[in-house]
Amino acid sequence: MSDAPESNTHDQSPAIDESNVVEGLQETAPAVETEEHIPLSDAVPAPAEISAPEPEEAPPAPEEEIGVAYAGERSPPVDPVATLRAETAAAVQELEVEIRNQTEGSAETRDLAADLLRLIRENLERLRPPALDNVVTALRQNVFNSDYLDPDFWRGIAMVLQYQVTELTALIQRRLRGEFAVDAYGMDSELIELVRPVAGFLYRSWWRVTSEGLDGIPAEGPALLLANHSGVLPWDSAMIATAVLEDHPSQRLVRSLHDPWMITVPGLAPALAAFGQAPALPENAARLLDDGQLVCAFPEGAQGAGKLFWNRYRLTGFDARDYIRVALRAGAPIIPVAVIGAEEIYPMLINVRPVAQLLNLPYFPLTPLFPWFGLLGITPLPSKWSIIFDTPIDPSVYGAAAADDPTTIAQINDLVQRRIQSLLDERTAARRSIFFG
Repeated sequence: MSDAPESNTHDQSPAIDESNVVEGLQETAPAVETEEHIPLSDAVPAPAEISAPEPEEAPPAPEEEIGVAYAGERSPPVDPVATLRAETAAAVQELEVEIRNQTEGSAETRDLAADLLRLIRENLERLRPPALDNVVTALRQNVFNSDYLDPDFWRGIAMVLQYQVTELTALIQRRLRGEFAVDAYGMDSELIELVRPVAGFLYRSWWRVTSEGLDGIPAEGPALLLANHSGVLPWDSAMIATAVLEDHPSQRLVRSLHDPWMITVPGLAPALAAFGQAPALPENAARLLDDGQLVCAFPEGAQGAGKLFWNRYRLTGFDARDYIRVALRAGAPIIPVAVIGAEEIYPMLINVRPVAQLLNLPYFPLTPLFPWFGLLGITPLPSKWSIIFDTPIDPSVYGAAAADDPTTIAQINDLVQRRIQSLLDERTAARRSIFFG
């Protein structure tokens, strides 16, 4: 063998033990395949003949390597704005938890105070100076040092919300100048994140929505949600989307299909598209499902949203056949959804048809508050909501040819309608109060 074992030039031992050398080579030397076995005593020279290789440059000690690595790294710069925002959010969250755990005062007042603090905390993410500085000052002077039953606490909350609204107005003005980006469908993710805290407040505090069956919504891939429609304005669509975005483990975005008449309202069509919605057309549903999206359709259409109060929770004009057909073709599960509580937010007493025709609207509602109280009349009443996502219908059960079979599609349509109506009947009968559930 031509390779000799390396010797340590710093080793001052007077003699080398041949047996130790042999044992060391047997343990460490690489195996060499040869056709003829060579005795180890012939392959290894005598100890006196072992020559040391040229000394190599010693590698740096571990301490030196670590020292060089640390010396070459630079700590990331500290962002004072991010630090202030994080510290303030932590303080607000701590106060929110403290208020929820208190026993003084009414539960409704505690929940409202805590929910407003949560809304403030979520809105801190998009604040920059000077708005952030103003909010922090108001929190320190009026909120952190006051009991939630103290008028100064609520005065401070009002000041903070005012600053946040001002910042929101500035953001809207920037967007009106065209400084934003949308996806291929016109959806604006920044806008959705902007209104998400407000939608969350309505979901948790105003309507106190309870959601069931969210585990039936797939974590990925397409699915078709079919829901009852009500409430004059499409708040039911917003709360279904909020339920999935806030409470589903995957926090998926629901792309709702809105009534086509809404695009006739000036400026409303781009706003709906920015929030991820699309006109209620089968081709839009097919395109979104093929893209792996969650799609929510309301088969009652405008008839459902414009029902009179005494006809509430009775499905009318329920026709989901076109949506079922595209769902079967896309292999998307079909999920019936029942919404309880939306019928009472705008109790529609009369549909003034002449005014509706004049304005090119499907209905013009008269409610106990609208139009008598002006803009205040469009404030939705704080009814107690429930949203039930029923067991998904597996399209594979019906086979590949089901999408072209009108009888099968009609059977699925009737099945979905019966399921939703059954849930509506069951839950409304069990309610003790419209406003308290």
